[in-house]
Amino acid sequence: MTSDASAAPDDQLGVAMEESLAEECANWIAEQLTDEFGGFVSAEMIDAIFEFEVILRNEHNDAEMDHRTMADRLLVRLEEEGAPVGERWGVTSHLLVEILHWEDEFRALANQPRTVRP
Repeated sequence: MTSDASAAPDDQLGVAMEESLAEECANWIAEQLTDEFGGFVSAEMIDAIFEFEVILRNEHNDAEMDHRTMADRLLVRLEEEGAPVGERWGVTSHLLVEILHWEDEFRALANQPRTVRP
């Protein structure tokens, strides 16, 4: 987490990653998910998830929102934005939880860990 000037302007809680670190994180997560699930998840989709995550944490004034709640809220937001969601070919809550866990791991490796409720 950063209160860096490069954080999102609407990030009152300071939960956004610095832009270049977020880009590196998105690429790393896309690679991890491709290896783990055998499908393709674009870094651009993960970037969008990061942006929506910051917005949702700030809208709900909850920097420590648990992953399950965040995944459910992200799924709604992604669907509103026209992203494919659903078990067959789209983004699922399970996939979003996995992405959030990979983000936690990346943040820890980058020495920028965050705290979320279990």
